[in-house]
Amino acid sequence: MSSDSSGSTSLLAQQQSRFSARFNDFLEKRIPPSHSITLSQQTIFIFPTRTGFVFGGLLLLLLLGAINYQNSLVYGVVFLLGSLFLVTILHTFRNLSGLTIELVNARSGFVGEDVEFDVRVSRPPGRGREGIQLGWPEGIKQWAEIYREEAATIRLYVRADSRGWFTPGRILVETYYPLGLLRAWTWVDLDAHTIVYPKPLFLDQPNHNAAHREGGALLDPRGSDDFTDIRDYQPGDAVKHILWRSYARNEELVIKQYASFVESKLILEWEHVSGDVETRLSRLTGLALNASRSEREYGLRIPGSEIPPGTGESHLKRLLTELALFGSDEKKQPPHV
Repeated sequence: MSSDSSGSTSLLAQQQSRFSARFNDFLEKRIPPSHSITLSQQTIFIFPTRTGFVFGGLLLLLLLGAINYQNSLVYGVVFLLGSLFLVTILHTFRNLSGLTIELVNARSGFVGEDVEFDVRVSRPPGRGREGIQLGWPEGIKQWAEIYREEAATIRLYVRADSRGWFTPGRILVETYYPLGLLRAWTWVDLDAHTIVYPKPLFLDQPNHNAAHREGGALLDPRGSDDFTDIRDYQPGDAVKHILWRSYARNEELVIKQYASFVESKLILEWEHVSGDVETRLSRLTGLALNASRSEREYGLRIPGSEIPPGTGESHLKRLLTELALFGSDEKKQPPHV
């Protein structure tokens, strides 16, 4: 029995996979990928909802009752509700027809986060549109209400589970307006993609509490090599650094500060972190984020690539991108699906 059950389950999964592949091919031909698409009769699908089928069944029962009892009032109710259903078809379809869906921005993120995409929804001049829902099936869906304005920018989020180029696929755009009896929907591919960085691990901490001396040398105030200054005692300071002669003269507790000279340029190296490939990339990501907050120049050295030391937002993005695409064949352009 168990073998028959597993065999039927496997057969069902294969049939579902074939249907999904054929449906995707159909969508690719009918609604090709584009950064901007205007919905029309060719790209919109419409079908009754469960409520719509119940409504249709109720109309059928009323019609049978009217025929059986020759009741003119029931005939009138059937025709009225039937006309309402037909008008609803037009309004539900019109709520999507003519809308322009456009990708305006895609933000990068880290593994395990919800990556943000900005989608602009525009309507043609005339009557407003409402009750429109957008989103990826595995993401967070948002509502678009463009009744007064002619356009609205919707922020869509979808979770990224792996590093590298991230392509979430087709967006579901649907509406049940105005009565919920019918559902109009479409699947649009806005050719959305972005870069997903490795999940940062902050287990390794480079030297951040560094300051510049007058001569331009970088020093670490937590060091213990050279005497630099005197300051008031604070709870938790080492007793051995207390200047006891000053305390004997004026009964004030002060401590001596020491510092060590450090290299001003930090190189994040593959060999200096441990773990498997993904763990090393995560640790290097954490080190890069910490280094970007310091005053030091930092660079990267990993197998097959080396980035010289630098600073700034663009330098950090370049470094994180190199970590995200480590071991990938797609170094510059995202894969096309």
